[in-house]
Amino acid sequence: MLVDTPSIRMHPNRKGIHMTKRTSLNLDFALVDEAKEVLETKETTETIHKALKEVVRNERLRRLSRRRFDFSNEDLDALRTSRSENAAGVSVSPRATA
Repeated sequence: MLVDTPSIRMHPNRKGIHMTKRTSLNLDFALVDEAKEVLETKETTETIHKALKEVVRNERLRRLSRRRFDFSNEDLDALRTSRSENAAGVSVSPRATA
């Protein structure tokens, strides 16, 4: 199902409604071609979407890397044990702080 407005298209997906907007951009074609090589994409739209996803992912990772986690020595010891030993019921829940 595709719902069209003059410039916005909405269609359902697994996460709800996905919206796309047709727009005009001024692009450096040499830069787009280089990005296509790096990202291993063929189409310009695919390249831009993949690049945007990478930017968002990198920012999320950067923010995560700045977080401090409060582990006790017991928590760290439990994390160092093997999965089979943890299967015996040891549960570790680190406390994240911003």
